[in-house]
Amino acid sequence: MAEGWARASAAQLTVLDTFSFSSAGLEAHELNPRAVAVMAQNGVDISAHTSDVLTDEMLAAADLVVSVCSHADTNCPLLPAGTAKRHLPFTDPAQATGPEADISACFQLVCVEIRDAMAALIDELSANRQMSVRQDSDEPLFQQSDVEMQSQSVVYQGFLKVEKLHLKHQLFGGGWSERLERELLIKEQAVGVLLLDPDTDRLVMVRQFRVGMLWQPESPWPLELVAGMVDKEETLEAVALRETREETGLTASGLVKICDYFNSPGASTEKVTLFCAKVDAEVAGGIHGLEQEHEDIKVVVLPREQALQRVRSGEINNAMSVIALQWLELNQKTLQKSWA
Repeated sequence: MAEGWARASAAQLTVLDTFSFSSAGLEAHELNPRAVAVMAQNGVDISAHTSDVLTDEMLAAADLVVSVCSHADTNCPLLPAGTAKRHLPFTDPAQATGPEADISACFQLVCVEIRDAMAALIDELSANRQMSVRQDSDEPLFQQSDVEMQSQSVVYQGFLKVEKLHLKHQLFGGGWSERLERELLIKEQAVGVLLLDPDTDRLVMVRQFRVGMLWQPESPWPLELVAGMVDKEETLEAVALRETREETGLTASGLVKICDYFNSPGASTEKVTLFCAKVDAEVAGGIHGLEQEHEDIKVVVLPREQALQRVRSGEINNAMSVIALQWLELNQKTLQKSWA
């Protein structure tokens, strides 16, 4: 389905000849007739597609490898130098059970999710290509292909995962760098949610212990957004809603994306996506979190202006909260209109 939607999205562009697509898995399977049927219902014919096994030759020819399930992401072979990788997690509809109507609904839901993700990816790749061939600047615009990965190994696997990389990269002055050794903290994508009650102009935030602030003068129980890791095959929106329930007991609605950003790209792979969502602050409060994850999370309700003042004073100084609250300051009126 991903290959079918990628081709369909690229067909809408004027630069179709710059893209080529192929799909394969770690194992070969027959085409799923439900997948073929739901794609046909959405106007894309994949009946001639085949199920192929991923080969070294396919990886060597690829500029970008996209995995769509956690098994493929975890077991993906080491990629050649210059080949980028992207993980887009989707629920596997082939695992759906129950009445046929429920299974069909699952296939349709995942089909639409893949369509939207492929459209966004093709738009991004197209924009990046146009940037890389700009003629209005002398500044080199390096890409993943300008990095030569020589080795990659796991040196620690515990609550966190650390890899050691040996690599070289292109230099702004020309030529290649010396062989570099870097340790890289591998973290799954994170999601943060700014919870706002538009009727009372109050925010719902949380406090919990953070070991990274243990030796700082500030309290290691900072005021934060609801947040969590994408550790299952679910959309970012689903993570935002789930984490809101787990950490506050509230039901969020009206999700609006704020931005994506990299938390510490000099040493970590962690990418953060921020949302703003609507909640009822009147029923917010208490201690929440998952016992099996040793979470002890206190809900804090405060006026929006008070939270912004704490950003100005430096009391709120974690990146996720600062970015989201500053965004709210700039976009409050537009947000209120979108929720009206």
